[in-house]
Amino acid sequence: MAEGEARGRGRGAGYVVRAVLAVVLAVVACVCVPAGALSVWAKYEIGDTDTFVNSVSPLASDRDVREAVADAVTDGVMRQVDLGALQDQAREFVREAAVSFTGSPAFRDAWDAAARGAHKAVLEALSDRESGKDIRIDLGPVTKQVKQQLIDNHVPYADRIPDTDTSLTFVESRELGTARKVFHAFETAGPWPAVAAFVLGAASIALAHRRLRALSLLAFGVALAGVALRLTLMAGRDETLGRIPSGFSRPAAGAGYDALTHALTTASWWLVGIGCAAGVAGAVASVVRGRGSLPKRPRPA
Repeated sequence: MAEGEARGRGRGAGYVVRAVLAVVLAVVACVCVPAGALSVWAKYEIGDTDTFVNSVSPLASDRDVREAVADAVTDGVMRQVDLGALQDQAREFVREAAVSFTGSPAFRDAWDAAARGAHKAVLEALSDRESGKDIRIDLGPVTKQVKQQLIDNHVPYADRIPDTDTSLTFVESRELGTARKVFHAFETAGPWPAVAAFVLGAASIALAHRRLRALSLLAFGVALAGVALRLTLMAGRDETLGRIPSGFSRPAAGAGYDALTHALTTASWWLVGIGCAAGVAGAVASVVRGRGSLPKRPRPA
């Protein structure tokens, strides 16, 4: 009898250890889910030029971005010329030409070219803490096109406008301290947090004694991870807009942030939707299976 009691206690202890380990693995897996999404985004979207350009290319059609570009080009051109009494009139001509160009199909090509150059600046600013470079987009090609449009429209003194380097600054270098560290960590991690989330989640279910219930709880945990990711993106947006340089368009900066994080936003909603659906399905299946395993009552004679 003593030997039987010892075996029973051993099985009970083993049961508890497996249950605790399954819970711990599930929690770690859920923590790895948003970290995995961020690391994949940092490495394969922000870190890849073509993907980066494809993400920001639609901004060429955004009204706030086009307004910000027109303002920057106008200010850049007018800083280089002094027409005395005609200065205000010249500004109107330049502004009109800039607005007209940003609404043309040619602006899309110029914007994509500028975005490709901006990607290099982004990586340099985020990877090299000693560079002291801001994150900015070069609008020189746009300025040249606007100047040519003024010349074609026979605007007086348009040919005297010097070629000037015009740019939009999104984030200043001094504001990138924490961002550099975070970006470097996620980029280095790459896809491994996402792989770890899958492996640890599978191990958690395998260790659980009631696997359907474990699957349901893990799925709801994934949904909560999606909510956490979405809240992180919202907080990051507020933080980014709060640190943009004075004079820069906040709506344009918001549009840029939304474009760059669109894939993460979509992923967060997918995690919530799939997690909730799988959680409910697992819970229902667990209840149905539990009812099916109950002993049948004998029929009265």
